[in-house]
Amino acid sequence: MISRTEGFITVADGERVWYETAGEGPDLILTHGLGGNAAVWYQQVPYFAQHYRVISWDQRGFGRSTNENGNHGPVAAVSDLIEIMDLLAVDRAHVVGQSMGGWAALGTAIAVPERVESVVLACTTGGIPVGFGPDGAPPLTAAPVTARPLGEHPAVGGRLPSLDMARAYLYQALGTFGHRPPDTEFFRILKAHNYSPSDLAAVTAPVLLIAGELDDLMTPERIRSAAEFLPHAEVVELADRGHSPYFEDPHAWNELVAHFLADVRARPVR
Repeated sequence: MISRTEGFITVADGERVWYETAGEGPDLILTHGLGGNAAVWYQQVPYFAQHYRVISWDQRGFGRSTNENGNHGPVAAVSDLIEIMDLLAVDRAHVVGQSMGGWAALGTAIAVPERVESVVLACTTGGIPVGFGPDGAPPLTAAPVTARPLGEHPAVGGRLPSLDMARAYLYQALGTFGHRPPDTEFFRILKAHNYSPSDLAAVTAPVLLIAGELDDLMTPERIRSAAEFLPHAEVVELADRGHSPYFEDPHAWNELVAHFLADVRARPVR
């Protein structure tokens, strides 16, 4: 039986941030993107919890976490994540960030490098100054969530509704949980928050950047450009997948990340 805990942490400015742990072993932290909350990792948590203590959490204003102060964005996310690590006595962790979550994952590797074993940037430039979207302006703003057809969401591949409408609808529904800030506001914040080349060059952890071939938001070309800023980075592109391969093709995504983590763990301790 896999152990599980959940709870809230009241962070420095009074917000209540929800977190969950599952399993035992080396710490693996999953940080969701703008389209969801911790529940989107339902295809990853049981898989990785067999060998890791998996920590997932709701960013401010998403899922069960509060955002009463309106103080959201990458700076707050990094601070919240470090407070969760402190609460759970995390010494070193593998940190995964999907899309918006990449800013928190990479920011944590910059802020507390001694506590980050590796980083996975999944379909995200994560604050690396290469922009995102076909013209720098993400297409997610094209239609409000309430106006989208059943199962359609730009954060998953366009083929998913025709292949698996139930999962496509589930993703669309998960994104409505909580009192999240408007997408347009978050895009403005993310576009304005870039990490400096000197900070990126100092990232000591190995970094895996995952790209989806059909991703129009964080294109493979931008992902490859982002990797050039990091001294220990590799890029893997998943064919025929969009912005959320972890949701669209969990088998391939899980195996890719598991192989990367195993390789990192086999390396000499830094």
